[in-house]
Amino acid sequence: MKQPSYDWVLFDLDETLLDFPVAKALEQTLQHYGVTPDAADMARYHELNHALWQQYNSGEIDAATLQQTRFSLFAGQVAVDPMAMNNTFLTRIIALSTPLDGVVETLLQLKDRVRMGIITNGFSVPQRGRLDKLGWDRWFEPLVISDEIQVTKPAPAIFQHTLSLMGQPDPARVLMVGDNPKTDIAGAAAQGLATCWYNPAKASHPCEATHEIHHFSHLSHIVLG
Repeated sequence: MKQPSYDWVLFDLDETLLDFPVAKALEQTLQHYGVTPDAADMARYHELNHALWQQYNSGEIDAATLQQTRFSLFAGQVAVDPMAMNNTFLTRIIALSTPLDGVVETLLQLKDRVRMGIITNGFSVPQRGRLDKLGWDRWFEPLVISDEIQVTKPAPAIFQHTLSLMGQPDPARVLMVGDNPKTDIAGAAAQGLATCWYNPAKASHPCEATHEIHHFSHLSHIVLG
């Protein structure tokens, strides 16, 4: 049997392995609490949420602040604890999320041939919850979640921490797969890892990745030959 091209494959999670059904989860959460937002409310929510995520990714605020604040507008309208609304939203994310096309088949091909891990800029509850729901929790070791170590991609520390958990393998034998040119690809490349840009939309903006794939199933050929 041919030797794999890499010993390790590290994955981003959201929009790489799994979808992140924000719109549907938000709709169901607001319905649950009897919130009927108008267009202006939704615009304010999305503007606030975007700003909070930028602050979180740059280390200006922690996860708890983001989650508490983003639902403050809607929660105030119905006198509900914003964190309770946030927790309902995360529960709906777990329930609604599914693997992206080609992911299950590809992971089944890879999991007995290479070691697999995850590095994700996300919150512990939905990230672990979705993996547990699918029975994938034992497939990925290490599972590094920014919320748990208080460092986000593309910071060097999150990749260095992951490599230390992996026993300091040769970075050139580690492939990072992700959909984000900055956080996944540039962040990993700066630490000497090989990279694979998952680009299903065939976006044309610059991304200096070792490999590029447009369908997830193409990863098998890159890793296994």
